[in-house]
Amino acid sequence: MHLHVNLSQKQQQTLSLTPSLRQSISILQFSSAELNEYILDQIQTNPALQLEVAPSKEREPGWSNVSAASTTYDWMVSEESLTEHLDHQISLLSITPDLRAALHYLVGNIDDKGYLVLDSIHAMTALCIEDNHLNEAITILQSLDPPGVGARSLRECLLLQIKSPNSLAYKIVDEHLGLLAEREYELLSTILGVESSDIYETELQIKSLHPYPAMNFKTKPTPYIAADVILKQTDSGISIIVNQTHLPAVQLDSSFSAMLHTDSSNEVKRYAKDSMYKANQLIRGLEQRQQTLYNITKEILAFQPDFLKEGTISLKSMTLKNIAIAANVHESTVSRATSNKYIQTPLGVFAFKQLFSKGVSGTSTDAYHSVYKIKKEIKEIIDKERKSSPLSDQKIATLLQKHSIAISRRTVAKYRMELGFEDSRNRKKK
Repeated sequence: MHLHVNLSQKQQQTLSLTPSLRQSISILQFSSAELNEYILDQIQTNPALQLEVAPSKEREPGWSNVSAASTTYDWMVSEESLTEHLDHQISLLSITPDLRAALHYLVGNIDDKGYLVLDSIHAMTALCIEDNHLNEAITILQSLDPPGVGARSLRECLLLQIKSPNSLAYKIVDEHLGLLAEREYELLSTILGVESSDIYETELQIKSLHPYPAMNFKTKPTPYIAADVILKQTDSGISIIVNQTHLPAVQLDSSFSAMLHTDSSNEVKRYAKDSMYKANQLIRGLEQRQQTLYNITKEILAFQPDFLKEGTISLKSMTLKNIAIAANVHESTVSRATSNKYIQTPLGVFAFKQLFSKGVSGTSTDAYHSVYKIKKEIKEIIDKERKSSPLSDQKIATLLQKHSIAISRRTVAKYRMELGFEDSRNRKKK
């Protein structure tokens, strides 16, 4: 066996992402909330950055960047919510991982009143558990604080708080809550074989219970969407505004940059120079994100000229590749720029992704029909059908072909269910 060592040259192409390029890609892909958090984190870690004291021209009158930062942290430090309260109790339980997962799932289905709103079949499918395991998880949930949490009705909520099945209060709530609400005291005393005074005392006890277990906890905050792009109707047409009001505005710290021109040590100067470079890269990345969002929105509107007049029903088939070619960028750039972002229009707020659709080819033309248009056609067909003889999915598919829409029966069934319509058998009315 002979071993040889040789030197050779090989030419090849490689793609290397610099830190600044990685940062630009991340900034473009971030949602508004993620970008807000990222900017604040960069300000804390890079001394060359600071919040703008004076509001930018693009921002709303009276906007304070300092208050924007403090508002973010004030929101984080708040009262304990019911979800947090329950999750903390679950973390202290000695139970199996599957049961713990089921409990967290149930907590996610508790409404603002503290009631459990649950489709048992859907829950068992999602958790891959049997009915008895689901009931076990519900029983554990209902044993947690506050009393009555996880109930599925007012009656169950009150019974969970009374606890004792042999008490008069439990019997009244369990079997005669309607009579108590109607103040049929004498009838109740006859049925239960007790004095009227006992009924009065029990009523006071029941009234002391909490009908809504979550009443003393902070309710879930209403989710508000901050539009990344705003379209405004002006005399000259549609104005595209990349919304920056929900983001902290940053600038270079002039006092820090002065360190480069002092007699500081080389080590300090290197640190200052590196910090300034990173700060400039962040500012440049934010500006590039703004310009990219503007360009892509402009091309989307050019591709969908009827969208602002007629809404989503007028949307044509449009893919990421269509916009990438028009904007002269890579398809992945369009994907990142539109991911988790929203556009505010005179017709309402839409996710950017709602504007994209591959569509379905026509039967007699080269045109493509958007999913929105197809669903509208299906809805109109079902609305006009005879209720005593509803149309099958196959018949609907046949009727759609008259509108140059060629889709299968299974696709019709899929869109029909998404529209909330039952099949022809269940739609039939005598």
